[in-house]
Amino acid sequence: MKTERTELIAGMTAFFAAVLVFYLIGASSVFRQKSDTYTLQARFNQTDGLNIGDEVRLAGIRIGQVLSHKLDEYYGVTVTFSVPNDIRLPADSGASVQSAGLIGGKYIELQPGGDEDILEPGGMIEFTQDSPDLMALLDKVISMAKADRKNRAK
Repeated sequence: MKTERTELIAGMTAFFAAVLVFYLIGASSVFRQKSDTYTLQARFNQTDGLNIGDEVRLAGIRIGQVLSHKLDEYYGVTVTFSVPNDIRLPADSGASVQSAGLIGGKYIELQPGGDEDILEPGGMIEFTQDSPDLMALLDKVISMAKADRKNRAK
């Protein structure tokens, strides 16, 4: 009886210690993210499949994440995302919505410009490229293949 009680207390202590460690690790990453990043915005006409929490990449490396997206007054999408404080982008930088593959998720790829002026926190990236419509592209490839097959049959 005493052994079972000791094991129960030891197990509960280990469980609560693990929960505390995970909580502290999570809390520190939240605080670190808030203090070590700033936000930028970009306006797109179409962001099919881009979700909150998706990656923001620079040169193929994850540097931030999508924080929010909303429909603006002209029916475009304004996306807000985080960027680390140590990465300062020129004012003429660009952003594009890219696909991680045919069935993969979407992400924002940043292309630094060459301007000497730097985007301020909360600034807007003016040069954007929308999400490619993969279904329309696939339909075009299929119709081209059908036309090619028809021409060869003649």
